[in-house]
Amino acid sequence: MRSAIASLLFLLMPVLVAAQPRLEVEPEELDFGDLQGHEIREAVVTIRNAGTEPLEIRDIESTCGCTVPALEVREIAPGESTRMTVEFNSKTFQGAQVKYIHIYTNDPARPSFDLLVSADIKVPLSMDPPKSTVEFKTVKIGETSTVTYTFRTEDVPKLELRPTDWPKEWLDIAVRPGQDPRSVLVDFTVRPDSPAGRHRGSLKLATNLPTVPVVDLEADVKLVTDLVVTPERLNLATLPPGGPVKSKIRVAPYRPGTPFELTRAEIDIPGLKVRVENGARECFALIDGAALAADDPLAVKENGRIRGTLRIFTSLASSPELEIPVTYMIRR
Repeated sequence: MRSAIASLLFLLMPVLVAAQPRLEVEPEELDFGDLQGHEIREAVVTIRNAGTEPLEIRDIESTCGCTVPALEVREIAPGESTRMTVEFNSKTFQGAQVKYIHIYTNDPARPSFDLLVSADIKVPLSMDPPKSTVEFKTVKIGETSTVTYTFRTEDVPKLELRPTDWPKEWLDIAVRPGQDPRSVLVDFTVRPDSPAGRHRGSLKLATNLPTVPVVDLEADVKLVTDLVVTPERLNLATLPPGGPVKSKIRVAPYRPGTPFELTRAEIDIPGLKVRVENGARECFALIDGAALAADDPLAVKENGRIRGTLRIFTSLASSPELEIPVTYMIRR
């Protein structure tokens, strides 16, 4: 009897194995060719079920927002197919781009498929790194940091750049020749006399390119003392009238191992109190209390927006006092 059942299962095995969906994608790669900046193109991909059971498209993911797939149906009968429209937006990309669209199905042999999407973005002025924000790492006051951008064009024999607008109080800009006349190097340097805090600003570079007369950038840097405070500004969000308040501020040395401790702290918002807690590597200012009542005179005067300052006192001579703005709104 067992022998007969085994023989039957052996005969049915090819049928059982064959009864499954099978994913086919045509084409398996999309090359959008040369694109200009902010140009949008579309292409159509055919998804076919070459199996004998329904094929389910369970999910579709793109590695970036520049590729947007749109599918007509999610379940494909055996022998049938559907179309997927892929939109590519070159946005602010430049040069050769390779992205992927991930297709997840119930095909046991091919549960996921990576559709390669490529394009070459032609821009009149390229920059490396290709970021519109010049980002600096955390910098200690009294020190400096430089980020260098390389600009290049093929539209004129010699590229010219000059800064016209930037936050001069904390940033210096220097322009120097690149490897050849068509390229220019620009050094963005945080000034050593910049004050502590978070600094952001807009930059403008004038060029001699008719198609790109001005390059608009942003710059962002965090300048710290010997102690780093997190967060730099405490927003307690929206609180119910009289609702409980609990939060904390972390204080750590800029250079690990620097000895210090918090000696005391104070906050000037009524209803809140603060205490300090010292640790081996980091210290905390712990805030608790209650939000003001809606009819509190201060709440009425400030229209529900409460502002104050947390002051933390330390044993470190270079950073004896730290100030952190504190805000919250009273829910109406």
